[in-house]
Amino acid sequence: MTLRRGGWLATLLCAAWLAACSGGESPASSPDAARVRFGTNNPLVTFDPHLADTGPQFSSYLTLVYDGLTELDPADPLRPIPGLATGWTWRDAVTVDLPLHQGVHFSDGTPFDAHAAAANIERLIRLAGPRINTVASLQGASAVDDFTVRLHLRHPDPTLLYNLALSPGMMVSPAAFDNADLDLNPVGTGPWRYDKARSKIGAVHRFEPTGAHFNPRHRDVPAVDVHVLTNRRARLNALISGQIDIAIVSPTEAAAAEDLGFGIARRANRWFGFTILDRIGERTPPLGDARVRQALGFAVDRRAIAEAVFFGYARAASQPMVEGLGHVPQLENFFTYDPARARALLTAAGLADGFSFAAPVLPDNSVEYEAVQGYLRDVGIDMEITVIEPGTIATHARSKTFPVSTIGYPNFDPDSRHPAIWSATAAFNPFGHRDERIERLAEEARRSLDESLRERNYQQYFNILVKEVFSLVYLQLDDLAIYDAAKLCGVEVGRYIDPMLREIRLAARAEAPRC
Repeated sequence: MTLRRGGWLATLLCAAWLAACSGGESPASSPDAARVRFGTNNPLVTFDPHLADTGPQFSSYLTLVYDGLTELDPADPLRPIPGLATGWTWRDAVTVDLPLHQGVHFSDGTPFDAHAAAANIERLIRLAGPRINTVASLQGASAVDDFTVRLHLRHPDPTLLYNLALSPGMMVSPAAFDNADLDLNPVGTGPWRYDKARSKIGAVHRFEPTGAHFNPRHRDVPAVDVHVLTNRRARLNALISGQIDIAIVSPTEAAAAEDLGFGIARRANRWFGFTILDRIGERTPPLGDARVRQALGFAVDRRAIAEAVFFGYARAASQPMVEGLGHVPQLENFFTYDPARARALLTAAGLADGFSFAAPVLPDNSVEYEAVQGYLRDVGIDMEITVIEPGTIATHARSKTFPVSTIGYPNFDPDSRHPAIWSATAAFNPFGHRDERIERLAEEARRSLDESLRERNYQQYFNILVKEVFSLVYLQLDDLAIYDAAKLCGVEVGRYIDPMLREIRLAARAEAPRC
């Protein structure tokens, strides 16, 4: 691809680089040199973790100011490790005790103990926020003593400790439960405190390190500014001009920025395509027919889009899971580029003249979905692209506004994907489509510690899901972060698209051992 080496974009970036370096104070001599300035396309929605989604809201905002009972291992983000809890002991299949760190205080001075932890779990259950389905096994919590909290489950749940490392397990000061401004003024135990006075909603959010975190690994964190830059070209220009140090970008920007000497971090993280929300055909009747949904799959040349639009930072795919539990090798190439077959499926469904549907697309993803739109148009399907405001995609996916969702879901284990996306009660299944086969298979798997049963059930589960197109996967994508490699080290993309901000350090600081 000529864009990758010496093309028009590289030329544009070089010009911007020269303009940025032609005068003014150098980044190394400015006060900003002591801060990590991150450019994100995700505006803050809420600082209340029990009412927050996961995704970038979790990784870009919540993890700075809150701790969970558990956390995710940076080296293996699918593995929970101790957080505010120092460990755990399963008393039986539905009861787990978590001993807690002592001497921890919330940012308002309230002590953290088992009573606070139990109150958080009870609040989580009572509020039933957008991620409650991921911890639906929780029945309640009680304090065994001042520093041991006991969790009571309705049924066995092998994913509970993992999900408690995300927004559901984050601990809020009980004294702040009823604060009217909790959504904008967090009160947690995290490595940073939110500087509300110096922050501006929709523009920049500033976080100052406490320097006194219970985990020594998080005591040397730098100050962090999260800049909301919803336009990906604006993020790239801000990086080149020295206004920010790190940004999440698309492959278009990453390919050229890498050539200019910026560091790049990548993780094969998520899929690109559609989740068919209206599988019952309530809003868009044609989508209630699996043949029509299959036509959407055969109409698109995945490999061409991977190369021309994603610059090789993507791979053609047909299934959500890329490895491990739920990955079915036989499904790897279930969908091929076969427009004749797509037209035949539409004709068999009585849609020889095609049909139309609307898709919500974030500004950053419009080019990619325009490529899909062209292929669908070639077989008679009119996909109307509606560009939506950044930060609203999850809200749309939980409503009946559109018949499809374009969320690029991370490749988490199917135990967590089922209750979030495909179950009858999933937050991202607003039309309430219910398939008794996958409900039974997932319920058995999610409550079992028998790995052979779990593997067998999820193989059957994804054969149904892929072939009947509950979610349509076109590509598996790399999430990409570009950064100032002279200033930052420890940069890795997390499971939720954004970089793992807790792990980033300033390369110039002698006390940064990971540099």
